[in-house]
Parts: sequence; structure tokens; C-alpha cells
Amino acid sequence: MRTCPQCGFECDETHRFCPACGFPIGQISRDTDDPLIGRTLPGGYVILELVGIGGMGRVYRAEQTNLGRTVAVKIVHPHLVGEESAVARFITEARAASRLNHPNSVDVIDFGKTSDGQLYLVMEFLRGRDLARVAYEEGPLPFRRIIDVLRQVLAALDEAHHLGIIHRDLKPENIILEPMRAGGDFVKVVDFGLAKMRAEAQMPSITSPGIVCGTPEYMSPEQGRGDPLDARSDVYAVGVVLFQLLTGRLPFEAESPTQVVLMHLSKPPMDPRLVAPERQIPEPIVNVTLTALAKNPKERYGSAEIFAKALVDSLAEVDTKARPPTPSATKCGACGAMNAFGQKFCGECGQSTSPSLAPPPPSASPRISEPVLMPASQRKISAEHRLRFPLPLVGRDDDLAWLEQRRADARTGLSAARIIGDSGVGKTRLLREFLLICAAAGDTVVVTGPDPQWAEVSYYALRKTIRVLAGLRPDGGPAEWASASPEARQGLTDLFQPKSDESATRLRPEERRFAAAEALRWAIVRANERGKGRRVVLAFDDFQAIDGGSRNAIDDAVADPPLVPVMILATHTPEFSPDWRSDVPTPRILMGLPTSVVTKLLATNGSPSAPSMAGGRGISPLYLDQLVRFQREGGTGAPPRLADLIALRVERLSAPARRLLQALAVIGDEAMPATLGALLRENASLEEATSTLKAAGMVELDLETGALTSAHPLLRDVVLATIPAGARREFHEAAANWARAENAPIEVRAMHELHAHNSFEALVLLERVAVQCAARGDTSGNILALRRGLELARREFFRGELDDPMRAVLIFSRKLGEALAIAGALTDADGVLREALDMAGPSGPDRARVLGVLARVASGRSRNQEAQAYLREAIELATRAKVADLVTSLEELQRSLAS
Repeated sequence: MRTCPQCGFECDETHRFCPACGFPIGQISRDTDDPLIGRTLPGGYVILELVGIGGMGRVYRAEQTNLGRTVAVKIVHPHLVGEESAVARFITEARAASRLNHPNSVDVIDFGKTSDGQLYLVMEFLRGRDLARVAYEEGPLPFRRIIDVLRQVLAALDEAHHLGIIHRDLKPENIILEPMRAGGDFVKVVDFGLAKMRAEAQMPSITSPGIVCGTPEYMSPEQGRGDPLDARSDVYAVGVVLFQLLTGRLPFEAESPTQVVLMHLSKPPMDPRLVAPERQIPEPIVNVTLTALAKNPKERYGSAEIFAKALVDSLAEVDTKARPPTPSATKCGACGAMNAFGQKFCGECGQSTSPSLAPPPPSASPRISEPVLMPASQRKISAEHRLRFPLPLVGRDDDLAWLEQRRADARTGLSAARIIGDSGVGKTRLLREFLLICAAAGDTVVVTGPDPQWAEVSYYALRKTIRVLAGLRPDGGPAEWASASPEARQGLTDLFQPKSDESATRLRPEERRFAAAEALRWAIVRANERGKGRRVVLAFDDFQAIDGGSRNAIDDAVADPPLVPVMILATHTPEFSPDWRSDVPTPRILMGLPTSVVTKLLATNGSPSAPSMAGGRGISPLYLDQLVRFQREGGTGAPPRLADLIALRVERLSAPARRLLQALAVIGDEAMPATLGALLRENASLEEATSTLKAAGMVELDLETGALTSAHPLLRDVVLATIPAGARREFHEAAANWARAENAPIEVRAMHELHAHNSFEALVLLERVAVQCAARGDTSGNILALRRGLELARREFFRGELDDPMRAVLIFSRKLGEALAIAGALTDADGVLREALDMAGPSGPDRARVLGVLARVASGRSRNQEAQAYLREAIELATRAKVADLVTSLEELQRSLAS
């Protein structure tokens, strides 16, 4: 048996996928000699197999379990980080590398330190070959291809240089090429800034002067001397790569590295034409190469951008010289007289000299560019049958029939239904199609989802639902719900006028929850009345992401519905289960499309067959959508997993389009252009980037509001996961500033402060969110906020950005344990509280408070003697600390548990 690292299920040795959660258990290497195989790193990265060993560490293929996305994990060699100073060096270099956010730079999406001291980097997984291998296997590369590859390398370097990052070890092995279907290469530059760390690990002090790092064959003269480096050092390294690709040889070769470095310092490079005369290297390209290899940095190109422009210009000059000279005269085809070029008619005989009017010479076969290869009628049919977006809804007839039956069940009362499926399987599309049928039949249809920021803003979904159901005006007030019951009026006032309703704060959490549910029941009845008795269809998309307070009200309405015809429908992912009553029909499990259906669809797009998808779950409609788009964009070798395919498409966007998409993902599902502009901090117009993203099917534009919206939640999640860690932090910092200025809900502000690593502000806001959720009876929201706070506090032990992380861990552990105990999760509560007890020390009021909560947990587990022992110690500690109110509360608890 093998234990699934994602869910803990015991899988058979023959299983390729975990039967419980679908994790690809079969991909985990069976190499028992490597203890890291099968291990889960912080952040949910499961290591699957070793793919390489380098100077910095061992590189593994891993899976990001929450998305099913393939990533690369580099575990740093222990000898490089044996001291605290080395750990500090790693954090500094990793943080700098994670700020790089360019399509041609490898993305460092996470980094950290495991509990046993292993340092790791998490990066995007690259599927191409390095430039050294390409050059070796394919022989001398064409000049145009060389320049295209190095132009992309220089684009990545230019962004790095603007951020103050010097690569220091640029060489063909650090340049990865991925082939494009339409021809050409997509380039990725890897290992930014890590050569310095590798070199410094051999030095006695991190402040040692004159540290030399990098590969001798590609070192600039100043790098060989150990001088301070700037962008021109990387320019020199690219010049070496250019020389090597042009000639097939390095500019300097010797028996020892020291000799090579000395040659870089003193010996001028040979003319590439003399090294490889058979290549006939054009003079403009030679001149660019020798300029880049100048010994004096001042004589080189001043920046990567200038170098790239010189390369492009040199190729244009070569092309210009290669063109045949423009004729000064043309010969008349009728009389043979010479006429000035461009003259339309012969001056001697008056016949036309235009080639377009002359009959074409006979040819055995048409030229490739001529449309005669495909008749016009055939081209028209092909265009008409080519797949269009959105792709047609196919293979869902049985699912629609099932939904129609559930709708028919709501003739006089409640009919509740759930659609369950993985993200991208088509739940939202099916829901929309069904709701169109309902609306056409005369039903009152209301559909709601999570808040636009996906921050679980308290009561967002409930407010929106009630407002639409009851037809409440945005500026309305109590007069609109004067006819409601007292409990419903209480709930409506709490929802829509919370600041004016002091009575709500005096209600117990269960009373506020009941009032909110009563408000929803009143709104459903109101909608039925406004619709003159017609059926109400109330739909909730992505139910698992809706805030807990709203879910509670919906759950309660399902448990005790109003006596009107109403269908309540929810879609959610498989790992979530709402608290609905037991007589609700078994949910509909939505699977992927059958291979036969997909093959038929793809045939119209020029693809002969459906992709091979393992696991027996069919093919996700979103995967099909992404595959068709990927192929039309010139992509080749599409990854078999949906998240990997989305990530690959995102990585190949232009830099402005990619950054705009990232900014939108950080904000949430939708944002106004002004908000996105504030995050991007750029003066350039967003129109071109927006057009690119719309054409790629990644965003949509709301014509009424002007807001930009994400095309799919999974797309947003993948984009978030692919943003380099440092860049992601900067985006959230800007979003936190925006949220403060806009007085956004505290849940939104807490989310951005958390991911911006503003630890103190995030902890304060998360505690406020927890208190608010607890007061509204939202136990799950309370637990989630406290758990996030505890994770943040624990993280600060490594990051060091909080003055007293131990006390923060203690406070959030105690409060989380209490919340878990209230929710009935007593075993989890006991584990969290014992961690807090270890941190509280042997005495003091903090230990007394933790013991008091442990006493509640022990009592709930029917361990009364243990509970009384906890309380006796707690009361003694509180008395010794002279905290009177704590003593009083503990004594009251002691009496209540004893009764």
C-alpha cells in the first residue's frame, strides 16, 4: 500500500490515481533512496521525482496539489547553507529573484525553509531544451534564429537590470528554448542571481571583498577582477554566447579556468569571420558581437535594451544589402523599348508596362501563395465550420434533463439540488443554460456567486440575493420591509443598515443567524408575490467560495423553507459539502466530456483526435477550450493537465498583457481600469493589453460598467499561483493601499495585507474578521480567519518581519482552539491548544487562558477529571498573576462544568 500525500488515503500499489482525491499517486518515483520523494513542502508542493542535479542543488518535479499544477522545486545543497549567514543570503537572493516578472524570465513562485532546515525554491516547470543542447543537436543555428533567441534573453535581462538584479552567470545552459507551433522559439532565462550565493558560500564572510562568481568562459573582465558589476557585465556574457553561436567556438579557451579568466582580461577576441569563415558571417553582426565583447565596459552597449536594438538593426541591414537593386528601367514587352522604372505605359508604343496587367507566364503548378490551392467555396465552408468561442454546449442533455426534473419538483414547495464537479468541468456553463430555460418558462430567476474579490466578504451573497429577490432599492430602508416579521426585520436591518442597528450587537450569534435566515425567507416569498405566484429559481454558483454567513442563511432556508414554489440550486467542488437536510436528492456529479464527443469537436478545428487524458474522468470542457486556443496561438506539445496548459498560455503573453492579467487576478474576479492602473503603476494605456487578453479569451469587458472580469475562476487561481513571489507581494502591497483608500471591507483589506506580508496589519484585521464572523454565527469564517492568522504568525519565525511572532502564535492558537471547540472539532482543538500551551511558558495569565480553553475541550470529550485539573492550575496561575477578571471567568467555568 502507498499513502496519498494529499489526503492520506491508503492506495494500492497498482493505482495510478488516488481513489479518494484523484492525486496522481503513480507519478511519485519509487526511488526509496531519496527521502524527499513523496514529501509535501509548505504550500502544498508534493515532490514527485528527481530531474536534475546542479551546482546550487537538486531539482525535482513536483505538484502544487490545490491546482494540480506541475512545478519545479530546487532543494539547495546543505553545504551551501550551513550557517545562519548563508540562510540570510539565500532569503535575500531568492526574494530578489522572485521580483522578476517577465515572460522570458523563469518565475520563482515561492521559497522557504522546511522544519528540518532544508532551503527550497519553487519555480515554473520548463519543458524545453537548453540552448547548449539545441546548438549541439541542431548544429550551427541560422543567424535570424540566433538573434531572435538573444533578443528575448536581453528582454529578460533588461527587466532584471531595471530592478537592480545582475545575472552573473549567463551561459547557454541557463537559456531554455521551447519550440512554437508556428515556428521560432520561446525563451526562458533561469538561475538569476544565484551564482553569487554559490560563490559566497565558499568565502569566510558574506562581506568578503572581491568575490568572483560565475562561469569563467562567460565572465566579463570586471567580473574576473572581482569588481562591482552592473548591467554591462551581463551584456558581455551575452556577447560571448553570440560569438559561440555564430562560430561554434568560445572566444577564449585554455586548459585552466584561471587562464580563461586572464584571457578575458587582456586578450582581444578574434574576428568571428576568421574563426568560422565557412559561415560567411555578415559584417553588421560581427560589429555588434565585437562591441558587446569590448574589454572596457564604457565601450560596450550601455544596456540590454540597446544591445537588443543593435542586433535587430544589424539583421535589418543584412536583409537590406541582400535585396536585389531596384531597377532603374524596365523593358516594354511589346516593342522592347527601355522605359523609366515605374512608368505605366511605354513611351514608344503606348502599351502597358505594369506587370499586374500583363498575362502571367504559363506554369505547371500554382505558387504556394495563390488561393487556387483551395477553392473559394471550400474556404468558406472551412471558416463556417471552424470552432468558435464559446465552444458549443455538448454532452449535457442528461444533466439538463435531471435539472428539469428537480425544477418540476418545485411546483408547490422547495426543491433543492446540487451540481458537483471539479473546476473547469462546466458547472457554470450548465447552470447558465438551465437558468435561461427557466427564465424562458416564466420563472423568477436569481443567480449569485462569491464577492468579486473572492475574499468571503461577510453577507455579500446574501445581501445581493435579497436585494434582487425583494426588489429593494440601493437607497431604500426599513419602509421597504415594514411588512416583514420582527425577526426578518431584524435580519434585514442587520444586513443593510448595520451601523444604525445597535440592537444586533446585543443578540447572541445564533439569534443573528436565525434573523438572517428569516430575511432570506421573507425575500423568497416577496419574489413569489412579485412574480404573481410563479416559481422562484434561486441559484448559487461556486457555493464553496461564498461567505459563511450567507451560506448559513441558505442552509437554514433549505432546512426550513417558506411555503412557496422555490428551487434552490448550488454548484460547488467535490471537497465541499453544505449542511443541507438529508432528504435533498443526491447531487448530480458532473464529469468530463467523453472522448468521442471531444474528437468530433476537435475535428472541426483541424485536430485529428482528442487528447489522451488519464484517470477516466473524461475531458474537461475548459481544457478543450484552452487546447483549441493554445493550438491557434501556435503552441505545440500541450500539457495533459489543465492547470499546466493555462499556465503555459499565460507565460507566453506579452509582458504588458501578462501584468494586466496578474493585477486583475490579485484584485479578484473583476476590477475597473482605474483600479488596475493603480496596481500596475504604469502610465501606458491598458487598451492594447486588454485587447490581447480579450482575444485570448482570458478576460471579458462588462459593457455596462466598463469593468474587466476574469474569464474563469481557475484561470484566476492559476495566474495567482504563477506570479513570482516578490512581484505578487508588490501587487498586494499596491492593492492594500487601494483597499485602504477605498475603505474596502475588512476581509478584502486583510487578504491584501496578508499577501503583502504586512504582518502586523494583517493580524489585526484577521482578528477583527474572526470576531465579526463569530458574532454572526459564522463558525467556519471564524475558524478560517484565525487559522490564516496562525499560519502567518508561524511563517514569521522564518521571515522575521514581526517583532514577537511567538506571542502572535500563542494568541491565535488559543483563539483557534476555542473556535474549533465551539464547532465540535475537539481533537483538532486539543492539538492546536497543546501547541499554544508549550509556547505559553510555565506560568502567567497566557498559560491560564490556554488551560481554561483546554478544560472546555476536555469536558466536551467527557474527560471531567482532566478538565478540573486544567482549571485548578489555571485559577492558581491567574490568582498569582493578580488578573481578577480572568480568575472570575475561570471560577464561573469551573462551576458550570461541575454542575
